[in-house]
Amino acid sequence: MTERPVLILGASGMAGRALIATGRQRGYSVVGASRTGSDMELDVQDTGRLQAAIGDLKPGLIINTVAEVLVGRCEEDPGRAWQINARPVSFLAELSRKYGSRLVHVSTDHYFSGDKDKKHKEDAEVVLLNEYARTKFAAEALALTWSNSVVVRTNIVGLRTGGHESFAEWCLDVIRNDREATLFDDQFVSCIDIWNFAETVFDLSETTFTGLVNVASRDVFSKAEFAFALAKAEGKSLTKAKVGSVSIQTTSRPDSLGLDVDLVESILQRKMPSLQDVVTAIHVHAKTTTN
Repeated sequence: MTERPVLILGASGMAGRALIATGRQRGYSVVGASRTGSDMELDVQDTGRLQAAIGDLKPGLIINTVAEVLVGRCEEDPGRAWQINARPVSFLAELSRKYGSRLVHVSTDHYFSGDKDKKHKEDAEVVLLNEYARTKFAAEALALTWSNSVVVRTNIVGLRTGGHESFAEWCLDVIRNDREATLFDDQFVSCIDIWNFAETVFDLSETTFTGLVNVASRDVFSKAEFAFALAKAEGKSLTKAKVGSVSIQTTSRPDSLGLDVDLVESILQRKMPSLQDVVTAIHVHAKTTTN
């Protein structure tokens, strides 16, 4: 695998950019692909172009980060959500089989609700509350039709520095400008910063593990707790923000997104980052990009 290129799909996104940087730091020949702004212009919905690109490149590793992540947009147009989030993965699995590529598909944590800060193992029963979750869950099954694939369930936080504002960027704006905001204290997550995420994905790709695995913080916390922890790291106080319920969202969203990381810690023989590690990474990188 090391002598063949690494193809990262969704290269212009937050996860894609972090993966490209990490892969190149590790000495891989990395090709980033996205609709615009990357090494290769490629829309994964264009099946013919996808097949031709992978056939020409014959990558040793394919990492798929492509997704329509805006829950409301998926709800408005389920067909489009399927075309982006799920259908291309069936072709990626088949093309990986054809060219002997290892496939890593990045999934989500939007599968659990009603059990507060519980940590969910990979075999936990899922609840599909919206089209985003339905299409991402289908994509997991499609990816796993190829025996040399890894499906990564995760919730990443980081800095996009352009385009749709990320959750971390929204939090930083609220914190640094002491804005009024509603912070959900009843939606629990175990999000991981994109830099630790990228390192972990490559660590996993270098093992023989196949199947479904959670990649997340070892802690489970509410989104409000995350915001207050980030504010503390920034040395700021949130005087105008208030806590509230995720139920104010117009689209149904799961509220118990904690992931159990025992499996990935066992595979890699190391601890996953804590909440403090995650907010410190956000704080340090944000300070670097704004100075």
